[in-house]
Amino acid sequence: MSTEDEMTHEEKRKSLIDDIVTAPTDAVERIYDEVGKSLARSAGGAIGAAAGIAVGGPVGGVVGAVVGRKAAGKLTSEDGPFVAEGGPSAVGAYPHLQRVGDLILVSGMGPRQPGTNEIPGGPIKDGEGNPMDYDIRAQTHAVINNIRVILEEYGSGLENVVDVLVFLTDMERDFNGYNEVYAEYFSETLPARTTVSVDALPTSIAIELKVIARA
Repeated sequence: MSTEDEMTHEEKRKSLIDDIVTAPTDAVERIYDEVGKSLARSAGGAIGAAAGIAVGGPVGGVVGAVVGRKAAGKLTSEDGPFVAEGGPSAVGAYPHLQRVGDLILVSGMGPRQPGTNEIPGGPIKDGEGNPMDYDIRAQTHAVINNIRVILEEYGSGLENVVDVLVFLTDMERDFNGYNEVYAEYFSETLPARTTVSVDALPTSIAIELKVIARA
């Protein structure tokens, strides 16, 4: 292994990045004791910001985001609800996820986009209730991406999903398309899965997923 004096600039940069990414998990428990639960997420963000500044440049921004998510996930390790800033708005009194012990229970998520409520692929009905053509593949990509954003903001990810419950409003029309897109994300990790047909969902969408992930 090269000594520090023998390392190139890029090798030193990569080593620094590796050190920063791994270091927070050793320190966050002490930070949690100091700041308490109410400041846990902001502390995670502060750790990420400090890491980004240490690395600098565009790479620093990426490293800071990774470190911040890892630290925030570790700091928010107690049971309770979590609302992601980047998640879609709720249509009722529920959080994006609820942590219980070693499990993360994500509320049912549809394809609506955060901020705009736009439905990628189009809604299944117009404002008067008339059926419309829509793209189930686009809706499926959007649903899974919403879940990814929520899990990553908490400090987890799709790779930790262990169980998926899928609701389709038109099984005959949409199963094959949804199934193809689903495989793009989960064919390697293979979480348990159940797919059911329902008459309707709360908004004009064709698909909703509810997942359970490891904390």
